[in-house]
Amino acid sequence: MAETKKRMVRKGRIYQVRVADVEYRTFIWEDGTWFSGRVEDNPQITPCRARTAVAVRDQLIAALTSSLAG
Repeated sequence: MAETKKRMVRKGRIYQVRVADVEYRTFIWEDGTWFSGRVEDNPQITPCRARTAVAVRDQLIAALTSSLAG
């Protein structure tokens, strides 16, 4: 029996952030009562989850900053 693949579409917003004079795009979406987010084109940055979109954005910026420093 063939396995069916389900396509998941997330509705969210793209936010532009600047870290060390480089522009990054973050995608943040609402997941129930939580918000989740990731950095586009940077799979080495793990996705984040928090209660607000601002908290997710701040976590992603912190992860980008630490990855650039290390």
